[in-house]
Amino acid sequence: MDPSAPQTVMKGVAVTSALSGVTAGLYGAFKQHSPGKFFLPSAVNSGIAAAVFFSIREYIVGPALVLTLSGKEYRLRRQRFIHAVHDSTPEEPPLSWGDIRTSRLLDSGIGGALAGGILNAWKRGRPGLVPGLTTGALMCSLLQWTFNEVDILRISYVSGNFAVPDQLMIPGADDVVKPSRVEVPQFSIPNLGVVDPPQANSLTDRLLSIFGRQISDEAYLKRLKAQRDSHLRRIAELEEEQKKL
Repeated sequence: MDPSAPQTVMKGVAVTSALSGVTAGLYGAFKQHSPGKFFLPSAVNSGIAAAVFFSIREYIVGPALVLTLSGKEYRLRRQRFIHAVHDSTPEEPPLSWGDIRTSRLLDSGIGGALAGGILNAWKRGRPGLVPGLTTGALMCSLLQWTFNEVDILRISYVSGNFAVPDQLMIPGADDVVKPSRVEVPQFSIPNLGVVDPPQANSLTDRLLSIFGRQISDEAYLKRLKAQRDSHLRRIAELEEEQKKL
């Protein structure tokens, strides 16, 4: 089982409930009804459906596919699991856009089919099993594909703003993303005595802390230092570009 499965399930349930509840509340307000009457039932129902789907995908479908399939995605996930058990960092090969685009599509399709079949059969009886399987598989596959496409857009945006384009991706037949090989030049930056203001925990960390997961001070400090170093390097690059102009 993926060590991050509990966090994935909790984040999936929290995000799905929040989005469904807010959407239903806005719809109720648009129809001039009380938003609360729409928000709570929608959030609860979607949260139950999300809990069933993510639990099946992360605890049953995902581990079964990782153990049985030999594709690139599942080989990498097996390596991550082995290294997580031994508390070591794996050396992963670069991912192509195709790898990112198809990530977890099979897991979500099978998990959505099982979750849709179970929930629809529970609600409508035996006649609802096949429609639930079909609808769940199609919807969850489509949502996973959309999520992957958004992830590609995010990587492209970050790569264009904070990385060296020639070293990040060389356009060609493979279109390979190689973030581990990006080398950012180091510049000597004088110490101006400026102290970064403390940053609040992210919404995800605050949501997970409700369920007992609290980020340690040491991990949070490392995250802040990494963000500070990234910003300082970017400032130095901009200053060098202005000097050349």
